[in-house]
Amino acid sequence: MRILALIHGWYGKRIVKNIEKRAPDWSVKAAKLPSGLPPILDDTEEYVEGVLKQVDGEAVDLLLFLSEEASTAQLLPDLAEALGAEAVIAPADDYGWLPRGLERQLAEELRSLGVYAVFPRPFCSLSGGEHPAVREFCRRFGAPKLKIRLSGGVVEEVEVVRGAPCGSTHYMAEKLRGVKAEEAPHLAGLYTQLYPCLATHTHDPAIKSSCGTIHISGELAMKAVEKALKEAQTP
Repeated sequence: MRILALIHGWYGKRIVKNIEKRAPDWSVKAAKLPSGLPPILDDTEEYVEGVLKQVDGEAVDLLLFLSEEASTAQLLPDLAEALGAEAVIAPADDYGWLPRGLERQLAEELRSLGVYAVFPRPFCSLSGGEHPAVREFCRRFGAPKLKIRLSGGVVEEVEVVRGAPCGSTHYMAEKLRGVKAEEAPHLAGLYTQLYPCLATHTHDPAIKSSCGTIHISGELAMKAVEKALKEAQTP
């Protein structure tokens, strides 16, 4: 699969690095997005061309829109069309980067271009999609999915079936070895946040939760461990 990640800084770079490490059979490239754009651009062509030059305009199967500035979103439809992308994943680990109104606008514009798009909040909540490229991505990255082996009530081995795109699931899995089973879920949430998790502490009004997005990431890790423990303890 051919993936292009559109990034600003450390947030996107770390996700790209983890994907490259965990999916060496995929073609994963990154292009830097411009910063400090005005809220409304009269013409996006100059900025779109600047991004395309970084990748020689090569076609891709999946676009990862890892922007850290809401104003950059106005480039996404033109970039998706120019790159021939059929699918886009645009996570919102910080509400300020992708407010709900902007998400709806992007979804409509991309849909009119025939581009399938998903907007997970946070990124590690993604568990599937209707487009083959998104489903393929979700086989390895998204909502944590684990297999745990126990020995005498202690976690002996943790296999990451699907991990958070930032790499926190693999970090958490390593830390859980040797931990008592009853302590594992709580520690899973703690280790996920300490990685550190890339999600914000700020509440996302688009999510039905009073917690910050980082706490949702921790809860997802806890639930994955609880499910894996239940499966491990079932004869």
